[in-house]
Amino acid sequence: MKRIWPLATLGIVAFVAFGLATLPAKVVLARLGGYGVQAGGITGSVWRGTAQVLQVRGANLGRVTWNLHALPLFIGRLSVDLRATRSDGSVQASLSASPSRLRFADLNASLPLSAFPPGTIPGGWVGTLVLRLDKLELANGWPTTASGTVEVIDVTGPANKPTNMGRYKVTFPSDPPPTVDGVVGALSDTGGPLEVSGTVHLKSDRTFLADGLVKARPDAPSDVAQSIQLIASPDAEGRRPFSLENHM
Repeated sequence: MKRIWPLATLGIVAFVAFGLATLPAKVVLARLGGYGVQAGGITGSVWRGTAQVLQVRGANLGRVTWNLHALPLFIGRLSVDLRATRSDGSVQASLSASPSRLRFADLNASLPLSAFPPGTIPGGWVGTLVLRLDKLELANGWPTTASGTVEVIDVTGPANKPTNMGRYKVTFPSDPPPTVDGVVGALSDTGGPLEVSGTVHLKSDRTFLADGLVKARPDAPSDVAQSIQLIASPDAEGRRPFSLENHM
């Protein structure tokens, strides 16, 4: 009798493992509608599969493939390699998730601003967001750690009088000072009508702050140059201080 119990337990474990390994992905994804997840053209298992169309809270990710790792599940953590492709962009990353925290590694993405849910981007503005982040951690949806670059290319708007405002980059260091509250990155332009230098600060109280210096280039459109003149008095080099703050 004592020999039967270990064999029975092993059989139950093997049965459950086989069931999970072969569980169709469509069964799991069908239960995520209440969380804003909609998927179509689903093939494969919950461990490795593909959705030809995947939407998350109104954001269309396009065709998504995933590879779920089993071992982290034993410590209550979800770990998965993801790749999403659209006709106008892509996202690729390794994602680790616990109940209140998301961790991305090797996050590379290029997506139009129009791909994001309504209300995320100010109306009438278009462009392309490019992420090259070695590491990104979110706690309750807010960044707590970041390393790499975030770039916005060909920012154009507003809708009633669109003007190409150029390209801008934020660089987050791999070894930030330990005394910094939140996440701080260096802000710069990479071409366009404005010369910009400054910092972007994502504070732990969920406050967004961008400040620095801005100057219109000689070939900047006249309306852009005039709007810059209203910000503040220039320094000796013609640069004007700016500050934008918002509590998210």
